[in-house]
Amino acid sequence: MKNTAVLATSIVLAFSALQANALDASGQRYVNQLVQGGPVSIREAAQSIYHSGYRDQETLDVAAEVLLQKYRSASDNTTSDALAWVCKALASSGNGRYKPVLSEVVANSDNRKLDRHCEKAADSLSAGGAPYTAGSVNLDAYRAGQGQAATSTQTLTPAAAPATAAQGSGSFSDIRTGMSMDEVNALLGAPTATFSHQTGKAWIPFNFKGKDVARVVSLYKGKGRITFSQESVYANVWRVLEVTNNPNESGYP
Repeated sequence: MKNTAVLATSIVLAFSALQANALDASGQRYVNQLVQGGPVSIREAAQSIYHSGYRDQETLDVAAEVLLQKYRSASDNTTSDALAWVCKALASSGNGRYKPVLSEVVANSDNRKLDRHCEKAADSLSAGGAPYTAGSVNLDAYRAGQGQAATSTQTLTPAAAPATAAQGSGSFSDIRTGMSMDEVNALLGAPTATFSHQTGKAWIPFNFKGKDVARVVSLYKGKGRITFSQESVYANVWRVLEVTNNPNESGYP
């Protein structure tokens, strides 16, 4: 009887530990993009990690493994650009665990663009902590839904049910500054309503990139509002500027 109680307690503790270490909705989405997608998906995940300041080590370890497995074959501009963003994302974590990874890419890559970005990223980090080593993450296990992350529900195929896509599987608390609008929509589903407006920066003559010249406000009934800023007039990318929690939000402009 005593042994049964001990075993039950051990199972509960183990399950609790797994729950504590489970990725949140954002982390699962990033991991899915990194291991399931092509260069464009990898770039989008890395950009979101970089801009939002995401620091989860499990997610960053997956990014490091993807970089190590792909950098030698980065021959086209799309792939090299995607992996350059992975370098920037790892460096933005401030975690010296990834300095050896970036240094390896610089030492062995034949891609000048990738070398340049990874060298700058490596120089921004100080060595520290247990360094990440190649093979520490099994990407095939993640692809099969058997890695440390929970089984994916974030990557949707064209045949996926529209109702599931519209509802999303994240929560308002998952949203962070720097996330893209596409990512927010994937996490929360479609907003109740939206409206847009220009900013005073539209009239600044030296704002050559056209950054933050317009904003979009998404309203979520019973949750709050999310304000997005246009990253550049040359790219149709909108990123979270402000999150306003308000359980009394009506959902109307």
